[in-house]
Amino acid sequence: MATEVKTVTISEKRQITLPAAFSAFKKGGKALVIGRGDEIVVKPLTKANEEALLSEKALAEAWNSPEDEEAFSYLQK
Repeated sequence: MATEVKTVTISEKRQITLPAAFSAFKKGGKALVIGRGDEIVVKPLTKANEEALLSEKALAEAWNSPEDEEAFSYLQK
């Protein structure tokens, strides 16, 4: 799978319009948004990753703990 890089503009409401080249995203469809520091990963919401969305709150509580941040801080160097 080739990587495509496109530039988008962020509106005053912090919205973006995805270029047509990203056809996996259907009009009116849902997407999973994952924040990683200063990066945002957007994936089309499918049945397979819908389960991940359901566990979002529980995972956030576990992953956003001070203990977890300390344990993996070496990866951010």
